[in-house]
Formats: sequence, C-alpha cells, structure tokens
Amino acid sequence: MLNKYVYPKKKNIILTLIIKMLSTLFGVLIPTILAYIIDDIVPKGDRNGVIIFGSLMIIVALLEWFLGIKSNRMAAKISSDSIQEIRKDLFDRSIRLSARQIDKLGVSSIESRLTSDTYTVHNFLGTALRMGSRSIMLFLGGVIFCVILSPRLSLILLFIILPIFTIIRVIFNKTQPLWRKLQKRYDAMVQVIRESIRGIKVSKALNRIDDEKEKFFNSSDAARQTSIKATDTMAMTSPLVNTVLYCGLALVILYGGKLVEVNQLKVGTIIAFMSYFMQITHSLFMLNWMFNIYSRAMTSIKRIEEIIFMPIDDSQIVENPIELPECNNGVPEIEFKNVSFAYEDNNYALQNISFKIYRGQSLGIMGATGSGKSTIIRLLLRQYDVNSGEILVRGVNIKNIKHSQLNNLFGSVFQKDFLFKGSIKANIDFGRNLNNMQLEEAILNAQAREFIDAKDDRLDHALASKGVNLSGGQQQRVLLSRAFASNPEILILDDSSSALDFKTDSKLRQAIDENFSKSTSIIVAQRISSVISCDEIMFLENGKILAKGNHEYMLENCVPYKEIADMQIGELE
Repeated sequence: MLNKYVYPKKKNIILTLIIKMLSTLFGVLIPTILAYIIDDIVPKGDRNGVIIFGSLMIIVALLEWFLGIKSNRMAAKISSDSIQEIRKDLFDRSIRLSARQIDKLGVSSIESRLTSDTYTVHNFLGTALRMGSRSIMLFLGGVIFCVILSPRLSLILLFIILPIFTIIRVIFNKTQPLWRKLQKRYDAMVQVIRESIRGIKVSKALNRIDDEKEKFFNSSDAARQTSIKATDTMAMTSPLVNTVLYCGLALVILYGGKLVEVNQLKVGTIIAFMSYFMQITHSLFMLNWMFNIYSRAMTSIKRIEEIIFMPIDDSQIVENPIELPECNNGVPEIEFKNVSFAYEDNNYALQNISFKIYRGQSLGIMGATGSGKSTIIRLLLRQYDVNSGEILVRGVNIKNIKHSQLNNLFGSVFQKDFLFKGSIKANIDFGRNLNNMQLEEAILNAQAREFIDAKDDRLDHALASKGVNLSGGQQQRVLLSRAFASNPEILILDDSSSALDFKTDSKLRQAIDENFSKSTSIIVAQRISSVISCDEIMFLENGKILAKGNHEYMLENCVPYKEIADMQIGELE
C-alpha cells in the first residue's frame, strides 16, 4: 500500500537519501581524520597540521549537522504529504462503505484507523526516512571503515551481527499478533468512550456514573494488559542486543590491545576502530528502535488496507442503470414484493413484506421496537439489499436505479439523525445552495420559525455538534426543515416528531397535508395521531405484517393497534 503513496515522491526521496548519505559520510570521516592526527601528525609535533586537520574536523562536523537538518526537514515533508493522502483516501473510502460493511467493521474501529493507525504510519514513515536511512548508512560505513582499518578485528563484527538480527527476528514474530490484539482492544475502548460520552446525561440522571466508570476501566485495563505484554516482549530486545554488543566491544578492546602491544596496530587506528564500532553500535540501536516502530506500523498498515482495498459492496453497484420514468398514476410509486431481509444469517428482521403506495398517498407504519419499521426505510433507501423479493420505484427495481437518482427522490428524517456543528442555515441547506425563500418555507412547514425567530441571529445561530444546544423538539424541527427544503417527491419520516408536543405535532401534520399533498409519504411513528390521517396504516410484529388498512379498519381488525389507540385516547380527543 505504501508504494502507492510514496513512489510518486521518489525524486524527493532520492534527493533526501543523497543528502542524508552525504551527512552520514561526513560523520563517518571524523574518526579517520582523528586517527590520522594521532598517528601521523602528533608524533611529528606538527602544530600547523593539528590546526589544519582539527579545523577540517570542525568543518566536516558542521556539514554533517547542516545536511542532517536539511534531510530531516525533507523527510518530515514527505511523510506528512504521504499520510495526508492516505488519510484522504481512507476517509473517502470510509464514507462510501455500505451499511453492512460499516456494521462489520464497527464505527469505533473506523475512527481508530483514521486517527491512531494513520498516526502510527506517519511516525513510521518519518522515522524510516530520518533514522532508518541514517542507521543503515552508519552501519555500512562503519563496517567498511572497520574492515579497512583492521580486517582481523572486523571478524568480531560477524559474531555480533548474526545473533542481533536473530534476536530481532524472533521477537518481531512474537509481537506482531500482540500489536494486532492491542489495536482491537483500542477499538473496543473507543466504542465504550463513544457510548459513555453520548449517554452522559442519561447516566447522570439515572445515577449510573460509577457503572460507566467501571465499564471504561475494564476496557482500558484490557488494553493495558495487552500493551504490557507487547511492550514486555519488545523490552527484551534492548537488553539482549546490548549484551551482545558489549561482549563484542570487550573482545575488540582485548584483541585490539594485544595487536597494539605487538606493534601490529597503531593507537590512533584502535581509537578510530573503537569510534566506528560505537557508530555501528549506535546504528544497531537505531535499527532496533526502527524495528519497534515497524512492528506496530505493519499492524496499522494492514488495518488501513482493509478499508482502502475493501471491495465495493453489491448494494453499491448498479450494473445496468435504468432511467427512472416519470410518475404514472397506474404504476405504484413504491412497491415491496415479498421482501425478506436479515442483518445476520437466518435471523430475519423482515419476512415476506408486500405493499404498494401510489403517487400522493401516505403510508403509516407502526409496531413495537424491533418489529422492522426502520429496516423497511433502510431497504427502500438501498442502504442494504434484500435477501429475497424486490423493491420497485415506479415499476423499476431499485437495484437498477443510480444511487444519485434514487437519493434525489427522498426527503428523509431518520430515527437517529444528526445535526452538524455549524449554523442552523448550513444544517438545513446541507450543501444544496437553497435560496432564502426555500429555507423560510421549510422552517415554516416544520414549525421551526417560532424558536428560530427567538434567536438574535436566526438562521445564522451556531449549533454545537449533534445540536446539543437545542432541545429535542427543536432538533427534530431543524431536521424536518432539512427534509422539507428540497420539496421531495417521497417524504420519509421515521419517528421524526416524537419529541414534539401534541399541539406542534398537530400543526406539523396539517402542514404536511396541505403543502406536500403531491408527495408520497411514509411515516414511521409510535403515536396514533401521527398516522391517523394516512391513506393506509401497516402494523408490524416480529418482522411480519400483522394488519394493513385505514384507521377505522385497523381499529376493528388489529388488536395491538386498538390497544395503542385506547391508551392514547386522550391524544385523539
């Protein structure tokens, strides 16, 4: 995956690596210059030579510093640009996932991939270009100069490098499953946080704060335990690598000292060799650090790839799109034919559902919680595809209608709808560039004008995320305004007036009857008053149609409907 985002920047990467290589080369030259001063200039008492080569060492060190900063800045830009593109594509694919794919992944997991996983990859890219390239060059340069200075002493390197890479490989294989498990723990913790924050008011009202704290603690503790196990395993790397390195260093000192004693090696040379050995040691420490970051980044990359390269769901594909015909009074606007659907295998939410709605008619849907009311709406909007049967709009199967054309038919208010941070106007307009007349008409029909007029800045009044600075009824009226503003051909109201008082609800129904008489309406509700005037009312029970007809018919033939009507008799009166 990274190749797709990094390869287009190959010129900048090559330039960065060249500058980094020059910086490292200058750093590698310093011990050689020092050895020359000690072995060849100091014994001669050449003061000018010491000054000249000492100054050369300072110049080389400054060049190393300057080029190092330059390459690090370039590396930071490359990694930042790359991760920005990854985030963009990841977000773009995330918002195009089907409802079923979102259910499978989980919202908290998607959030985690967009935040913590992309940060981990960003950290890896930057570190790889800065530390990774430098550590490899230091290692190779150190080995080459060690071999040049003393081939015999260099044999010690073989006895430390092989064990070190073996240690790193073994620990890498052990930690990868732990990092994957840790990311899943983080996903679960994010989910708990989301639920707790969303329900904080309810938790306080019901005195459930301690329960929420315990739930979060358990989730956090599970992540902590996995993190400890992973980091403990990773922590074994440094002590083991250090032990091998220091053993190698001890061998260099012992063997090098003997070579100096028998005049087979000069003091300056052994000092330079020790410096290069320390550079090799430093580079291996950096590679070890890179290995830690890499092991986590690989887990994050796989999680990001899972979304970016996730195949398009069948429900998002329209193989042979058919142009939607104009409304024909002889053809139902909406028709469900023997529709059955299950969110999970063999656990049907709807079974053998059939009904027709003609242009300008209204259908009310009632039923207990979990009876399948909202599922009908999701299927009609093609958020999911049916398991069997078919759904027709104007005689055309919705699988053959372009999503954009299908969505343009509807003005919808969902059971759990969302208000975004921004002005009331922006939330109603929703990027459709509506004029003031359309906006004012929409808020009038939604019975929202009174509370909007009470705001000093009216439509420019700022809403907090989720509209938490409005009451429940005010939120619903803004959402209704959004649905009404486009004068939709099909109006879908899913429990959209539950927070309204009876008087406002009555005015809302009157406005819908008067101003949307040509629109086809589907109203999902718990109140009899919300559906009493519908042309047809359908009562669902356990995903099946229990009864279907007008209000009078339902009172006589549907016992649950009549029981609800009797309980709400005060409302009807």
